[in-house]
Amino acid sequence: MSNRRALLDGLFGDLERLDFDAVAARCASDCVYEDVPYADATVTGPEAIRAKLALGLGSLEKLPTTIHELAEMGDTVLVERTEVWHHPSGERATLRVAAVFKFRGDQLVLWRDYWDARTLLDQQPKAWLPIIPRLVEQTAA
Repeated sequence: MSNRRALLDGLFGDLERLDFDAVAARCASDCVYEDVPYADATVTGPEAIRAKLALGLGSLEKLPTTIHELAEMGDTVLVERTEVWHHPSGERATLRVAAVFKFRGDQLVLWRDYWDARTLLDQQPKAWLPIIPRLVEQTAA
């Protein structure tokens, strides 16, 4: 197993446990975290990343992730993964994600996730992050 793969396994383990402080500790002070469907929500730095994760994932029970494919070139790693969002209500949301991770040493400096917003939002319970508009409701209007 490569060092980068081990770092990502640690990151996804922290995410599964919803340990946002541990995730933030893996990020360099200039790390950029971008969810491509919501580019305006891009954040920089460990504290901003921790806060973003807590906002979107903090109400979950856990977030197990399965890595399907991983390709490395230098300090850059491409990952295809599936996340399963476990809500306290028992509801689940399954999301396929492609991502780019860039490292400087053992620290993450870029985390860019590509995923389909409608796929995620259509599976979420209505109580989850009510400030995010439902794409279904927008397209029905």
